[in-house]
Amino acid sequence: MKKCLVTGMPNVGKTSFVINFAEYMGVKELKLHVKQVAGYTAINNYSLDEARRKLISVKDNATKEVQLIKLEIAKGKSIKELQLIDSCGLSDGIHPDEEVRLAMARTLKLIRDTEFILHIIDINNIKKDKKDRDILLPVDRLILDYASLEKRYAILANKMDLSCAELNFKLLKNHLRDIIVIPISSLYKEGFKEVKKMVLSYV
Repeated sequence: MKKCLVTGMPNVGKTSFVINFAEYMGVKELKLHVKQVAGYTAINNYSLDEARRKLISVKDNATKEVQLIKLEIAKGKSIKELQLIDSCGLSDGIHPDEEVRLAMARTLKLIRDTEFILHIIDINNIKKDKKDRDILLPVDRLILDYASLEKRYAILANKMDLSCAELNFKLLKNHLRDIIVIPISSLYKEGFKEVKKMVLSYV
């Protein structure tokens, strides 16, 4: 079974994307496989609306476990399976919460071990100061520099429904000419057709 990791900084829309993309791919009820620290996997069942209410939060690092959805994807006459993995947001420095630190460590291991990575960037986080040579935040740059060389990789520029998005997206595209960058709105499922094409090419 192929695996796809959704990663990025806190509050960029990773969980929102995972839930809404699963719905876009035809999932009617969410079976979320949550890997526990003790080693076993629990399965939590949600309706899609319930998952959005309970799992999406404006708080930093609301996602503290590795949680995945198994997608069945029709490709030609066969059905392929993909694990879509949601992860803890990565941030600078040493987080004061031990649970969050452990979750970040698990996310870093997943980045190392997973072959297909969707890196979500909040389009609002683009730095527009001309003094900055790099318009990416340091954590996003580190993810890109490692994953884009070693993995099948794309950036999903999220929150394209916001007013500043188009200008910021042009800056991002010009800055990252050799990287696949797909504009999306995880909230409104915009750009999901292009993400689906990439997923189909992988499975």
